[in-house]
Amino acid sequence: MTTLTLFAERLAQPFLLSWGLRRAGLCFLLGVIAAFSMPPFGLFPLLMLVFPALVWVLDGTRVAAQGDTRKKALGFFAVGWWFSFGFFLVGLSWIGEAFLVEADVYAWMMPFAVVILPAGLALFSAFSLSLASFVWGAGPNRVVALAVALTLSDFVRAHAFTGFPWNSWGYAVAQNDSLIQLAAYLGLFGLSFLVVLVASAPAALLNGKKEGRSLPLLTVCLLLVIGATSLGFWRLNTTELELDSVDIVIIQPNIPQSEKWKPENRNRLLPAYLSQTRDALADREAGANPTLVFWPESAFPFLLTQEPGALAAIADIIPQNTYLVTGGIRSGYQGEGNPVFYNSVYLIDNEGIISDVYDKVRLVPFGEYLPLRTVLQSIGVDRLVPAPSDFTPGFRYRSMDIPGIGLFQPLVCYEAIFPQTRLEIAERPQFIANITNDGWFGESFGPYQHLIQARMRAVEQGIPVIRAANTGISAVISPLGDILSQVALNSTGSIKDRLPKLLRPTLYAKWGDWISVLFILGCVCLLLVFGALLPARRD
Repeated sequence: MTTLTLFAERLAQPFLLSWGLRRAGLCFLLGVIAAFSMPPFGLFPLLMLVFPALVWVLDGTRVAAQGDTRKKALGFFAVGWWFSFGFFLVGLSWIGEAFLVEADVYAWMMPFAVVILPAGLALFSAFSLSLASFVWGAGPNRVVALAVALTLSDFVRAHAFTGFPWNSWGYAVAQNDSLIQLAAYLGLFGLSFLVVLVASAPAALLNGKKEGRSLPLLTVCLLLVIGATSLGFWRLNTTELELDSVDIVIIQPNIPQSEKWKPENRNRLLPAYLSQTRDALADREAGANPTLVFWPESAFPFLLTQEPGALAAIADIIPQNTYLVTGGIRSGYQGEGNPVFYNSVYLIDNEGIISDVYDKVRLVPFGEYLPLRTVLQSIGVDRLVPAPSDFTPGFRYRSMDIPGIGLFQPLVCYEAIFPQTRLEIAERPQFIANITNDGWFGESFGPYQHLIQARMRAVEQGIPVIRAANTGISAVISPLGDILSQVALNSTGSIKDRLPKLLRPTLYAKWGDWISVLFILGCVCLLLVFGALLPARRD
């Protein structure tokens, strides 16, 4: 045995021999450590320790099953669940902040929310790893099986039920300006596969009695790292960014969430927006470039369409050749005159006329609507957003047209976390406007994770993202994912910048998630050519 193999064997022993509660605790701890690979920490090297250890725990589970297929699948299920439960429990702990906004009403729900959601999301990884158990052997193929399983888990999690692709594995490298460029070629899920494959590769040093079988896998992973890093660096440094002749003004009012929905504040909040906007536009010269002003999600505690005085006040501060893009609640009617409410984006011109409206399509469960309402309300559970009734989802994703400027795609709040949202409209917009309110989550790391996902959408599509957030982080994001300007979290301020021009459609923009599938298949074929996936020894 080589010195490296002996070292790997010694390192793997505690994981290979773990069982029962000790195995569950180890998996949970590995998941907790893995959570720090995500923003805002971005400690990707931790995964180079976590994933090999996870492979070795699964190896021990395979051996302990003694050839019993059912026992092995159940063991893999348990390992996957405990690992992902620890990962999501820490990575999504910021969700608890939302229940403290009105602590006297909702605080009792917080422990359940911060535990039940991670427990449910962990099922996706558990099922994926139980499927991986059927091809899990003693050779390096198990590293590929883990990468495919966890990528499949991320993909299904993004689409099943309401979908929630938060903290997919590709985000572990998203804070690296070069590596995030790979999203333009591979998409989020292709990047997730690459992250897990490369980080798990050291586990292949331990391959039972088969010496040298890890070399092809390690060689391919090394080539992938060199190629990926070079490609990202090349795109970042050879792509020229141009600015459009459109001025951007983003207002970040930093209104505490506890104050935002109080009816008595209705006469205070709009003047605050107007004052900030007036100051930001004060140095704008007559005949200047077209200007877009952005306010955040659900900006006011009233229905804008029922307040002509509010629209008149907006018209007073919006100069000619300027448009306001703002979030707001909209009312309408369905069926037999039943009132419904939408979380909407308004496009308002300098005369105070609403020229277009987009209604949010993907609503936040428990925030904007209550699933299983009859059952949950009977035990005192209700949604967090105060409104006369549940919000109604919009009909479809679509672009909005600004005269003289062109199309943009509005995405409200967490609609920006879904890679597929941009692919559901035919027209390619000039920019994406992410109108959001992260005030629910205080000073936690939730807003930082939300921002990195907006950066990923920009890179995937080669389209700039304009992000207006109530308490931050508001930003102008280039189509390369660079933050050109921003207002810090929990700060009052504004951004004055120019709109970046979009780039040519990326591979991901043309092919969507099929490019991720092709990349994964290509890697498997490459490994086959190198002989890394020869039939593995089985127990």
